[in-house]
Amino acid sequence: MSRLLTFAAIVGLFSFTAAPASAQGTTAVLLDGTVLTTTGELFFTEGPIWDVDVANQTISVVGKTVTIPATVDGVEMLISGSSVTGQDGEAATGIGAANFDRLLDLNAIGRDITDTHAGPARSLFSSTEAGRTDATAPATRDAATQAIIEQNYFDYVQLCYRQHAAVLPADFLDKAGLRGADSSTWQYPGMAGGTLKSAGTVYVDGVGNEYYVPDVEVVIELSENVAGGIVRSLDLGDPLVGRPASFVIDDLLIIMNQDPRFGADVLGIGEVVINPDVFFSQGLGSAIDTIGHTVGEHVLFVQEVLTELTDPAQGLLVTAERWRFRDDANEIRFRGIVGQVGGVNLSAGILGNQFPIGLAPDLLTNTSTYSFRSRNQVNVSLVTAVDLIATIPGGGPTAAPLFNETFQRAEVEE
Repeated sequence: MSRLLTFAAIVGLFSFTAAPASAQGTTAVLLDGTVLTTTGELFFTEGPIWDVDVANQTISVVGKTVTIPATVDGVEMLISGSSVTGQDGEAATGIGAANFDRLLDLNAIGRDITDTHAGPARSLFSSTEAGRTDATAPATRDAATQAIIEQNYFDYVQLCYRQHAAVLPADFLDKAGLRGADSSTWQYPGMAGGTLKSAGTVYVDGVGNEYYVPDVEVVIELSENVAGGIVRSLDLGDPLVGRPASFVIDDLLIIMNQDPRFGADVLGIGEVVINPDVFFSQGLGSAIDTIGHTVGEHVLFVQEVLTELTDPAQGLLVTAERWRFRDDANEIRFRGIVGQVGGVNLSAGILGNQFPIGLAPDLLTNTSTYSFRSRNQVNVSLVTAVDLIATIPGGGPTAAPLFNETFQRAEVEE
């Protein structure tokens, strides 16, 4: 019992940022079709990655070899935090057993680059390991690949610094490792390897071989660095010269992530993904938060920019969160944001009934907030979905809604 409680407490401390890969399963299937069954023995990891074995879909971390199966209980397992970015620049899914080779630095610097992700500035392995050339170096170490990664960093920093030199310290390039006019004196920052956070159970195959399967959660990140503050300078970038979009908070140069293994998103109010152009045209002087990975101490490659902006091209923004369905109390609760002040009627459709929802204006963000509660108005045990509808006041019953979405209870219930 103490072991279970300790495991649960530690897992609760993990800063997981995505939905679980599964919910602790009983049967896993490897990419080669091998069927595994759980023993129930628990494990967890959080530490720098030592190696990746593409052939066996494993990641070595803190003395354990963690296996990524194709499925757990029939559900595909994808590594949270990772992204498979298509050639159109859209992140379609995460990395799993079927495309495990996308984790390799060699593929990230070449085969997998896109118009929006020009190549990593940081290896999945530590900076001392990535460029090893000695006889005992693992096959995943490659000095030529590491040299390209380091050059990416130098190129990105030089190009972006020129756009923000007026607001950055005079010695910024020196601090960032670009010391002197001669590139032979430049110093790439030393760093640990990328981090694998995982929690799961030990599985066995038909002959008793053990596998550490992260059936509770698995997250990969180069690092989890955050910074927040006022945007002092913005540059949308220029793909024709290879200059990524970038901006500055305080004395930190922030560059949109270029590693195709990870995303690069701008989030607006309600953490809805918006077009980055909205941020780069309106974000100067705004207060934001950022999440990404640093290279050294002065440059952050950002994977998520959290703003209070809305994208008019996406239509009216309406969010709904913190759902509570209580059959015993016959109660439904949720709350959210509407992306404008005034000019909107909001209602909830439940079991054929329409319930108006009051909106409270927030003039600082030019949005409205709401909190919905229904108690003893419908039989909550029968509710499987809630329709959220926004209309123009006085628009009449035939007017097209500004927003209309059905939220399935099975998907939103917390």
